[in-house]
Amino acid sequence: MFRRVTRLLAALLCAALVPAAFLRAQTEPAPIVRLPDATGRETVYDDATKQLVLRGDARLVYGDIILTADEIRYDRAANSVTAKGRFILTNVGRRLVADEGIYNLTTGFLQVRNLRVGEFPIYLTGESVEGTFDRMVFTNATIFFREDAAYAPSIKARRVTYQQGRIVAGEGLQLGLLGGHFINLPHFEHDLRTDLISYFMAKVGYRRNLGLFGEADLRIPVALGVRLGADVGLYSARGFMIGPAAAYRHGGDDNFVRGNFTSGYINDHGDRLTDILGAPVPEERSFIEAWHRQQLGSRVSLNGQFTYWSDSEIQRDFRPRNFFPVQQPDSFLEGVYAGDNFLVSAFARVHPNRYHRIQERLPEIRFDLLPHAAPAGFYERATASFAVLEEDAFLNVPQQRSTRLDAYYGLERPFAPAPWFTFTPVAGGRVTHYADARGGKDEYTRTIGEIGFDARFRSSATFDYKNDAWEIDGLRHLVEPRLSYRYAPKADDGRAYIPNIDRRVFSTYLQPLSIADQRNIDDLDRLDTLRLSLYQTLQTRDKLYGSRDLATFNLAADYRFSRSAGQRPLSDIHTEIAVMPATWMRLEVYQRFTPQNSTNQELNYALELIDQEWWSVRVSSHFLRNDYEEYALDYRQRLNEVFDVVGRWRYDVKRSRFNEQTYGVWQRLGQTWAVKYEASFFEGPRRESSFGFNVEVELLKF
Repeated sequence: MFRRVTRLLAALLCAALVPAAFLRAQTEPAPIVRLPDATGRETVYDDATKQLVLRGDARLVYGDIILTADEIRYDRAANSVTAKGRFILTNVGRRLVADEGIYNLTTGFLQVRNLRVGEFPIYLTGESVEGTFDRMVFTNATIFFREDAAYAPSIKARRVTYQQGRIVAGEGLQLGLLGGHFINLPHFEHDLRTDLISYFMAKVGYRRNLGLFGEADLRIPVALGVRLGADVGLYSARGFMIGPAAAYRHGGDDNFVRGNFTSGYINDHGDRLTDILGAPVPEERSFIEAWHRQQLGSRVSLNGQFTYWSDSEIQRDFRPRNFFPVQQPDSFLEGVYAGDNFLVSAFARVHPNRYHRIQERLPEIRFDLLPHAAPAGFYERATASFAVLEEDAFLNVPQQRSTRLDAYYGLERPFAPAPWFTFTPVAGGRVTHYADARGGKDEYTRTIGEIGFDARFRSSATFDYKNDAWEIDGLRHLVEPRLSYRYAPKADDGRAYIPNIDRRVFSTYLQPLSIADQRNIDDLDRLDTLRLSLYQTLQTRDKLYGSRDLATFNLAADYRFSRSAGQRPLSDIHTEIAVMPATWMRLEVYQRFTPQNSTNQELNYALELIDQEWWSVRVSSHFLRNDYEEYALDYRQRLNEVFDVVGRWRYDVKRSRFNEQTYGVWQRLGQTWAVKYEASFFEGPRRESSFGFNVEVELLKF
């Protein structure tokens, strides 16, 4: 039937076009007429309207265009189609769904009613829509996220322009939560491939030091890639905290800018106690935290961070999750230009807070020549810097200031007498000039020379061992012993004249050996040290590509031929172990012990077992001799698609108490919300509450 109708339609069209075609043929070639391929259970040609009518599973194909509907009318004169009922228009992977509409096959212009379009997790609907696949204007539109549910966030708009995956314009926009639309949005642009609302969190609960509380954080779009909002909190025992917040993101790859800003202010009428220095915490309390990351092409980067706390305890009191990872905030700005084998940087660090010490750099300008091939098989490296350093007076320590010029140049020459052995002699020198010396000198210049070597031994063995349960397909054992030696007998010269600003900080790990890599250049020791280390790796073949590590075992120690008072010739032995035989298991261990008396000084380990679908457990320890010994257990169990239960326990062995017990239930509401119910119990003298309960509602990013 369809073939007969198609032939009839073609004959009628040809007959109608013969006179005109005959006249055009006298002056120009006749154009090629392309007809669509159309099918339907019922096919009728309306001679009066010159339309082909298809009903029942109607389908029309025109090049890359595929249209299906309950009824399709094809107008040959206009080369357009009108469709009703279950209108679905597809063009090279892009799909439009509507109730009815008109589509011009020549121009690509469409007019439809009740259109639905989008890509997970964002979708758009509109009462009436007109435009092309690349640019459509929606009237009385709704933008919803992940799912069309009453509890899902959505945006209503009088008019929205959608262009190539972006909302490029919008008018009369309102953001709604829980089915109501009450937040007015300005005229804005948004790329649907990025998060529209990058962050929303609401929390209610109780803590003894805060009372009953409620917190909410929200960022909404105001321009393409720019989101503004506020962080608010209401505390029955403290008062009301509020502060503006913002986030921005633009570009990608080698040209992008990203940043975030958050703040808060409160007139705190609660029991504020004292700060870290023992001074009373003020009533007017506030904080500002911001960071910025920017890449300008492949060579220039700009990174910065600014943190202001009115007192040392404001984040600990109101934002403990932010406080414990970083208890001494930092503020800096750094710009770097990366050449082919060198870096030029400018680094400034300021200190807006006064309850701890920071080595300010006002600024430091630095040049780094990366290891670079020189003639005769040598490799050279160099650094040069100019820095203005300052430390404010702190407790009974006076203010310090230093203007410093520093430069280092080093050479090394690798020798490989055998494939399994490499020996590299090294030599270098460092010159540091202090324009603000002390100890009776106006200025002071220190010159340090260094010699030494790095030796590496490599060995490997393979074993034809297979284990299907652990997905092991052969074994390879890599062993690499290393010896490094550095001798710098005058590294501690001039201590009495050097402002001690860039000094050593507390660390239990082995520090860089060479004077070229040490950052504590104002506080160097005489160097005559041999470092012994052993690196071992066990690998197997990976199913996809190359190999994967099953285990690593590394240990290192220093032998000091010259040492400071109280130091032993042989340092503590440092050991690192990692075992990861499968994706669901990982064990990491760090140990430091004194070999002279076999005393364990430090032990940290973590064993994590993960069932990707149902549960995970993590057991860890933190032991530092004469300071603390704590064991922790974290457990999470998935009950079903909606609920998880979680628990966390931290036990202090030295004081025989649970420092923390946390019990919680996590709930997922559809594809949009995550709700956490947690109760926590704490023991021991601490600023925080001994009991806390909170319900946290978090919007999944969209």
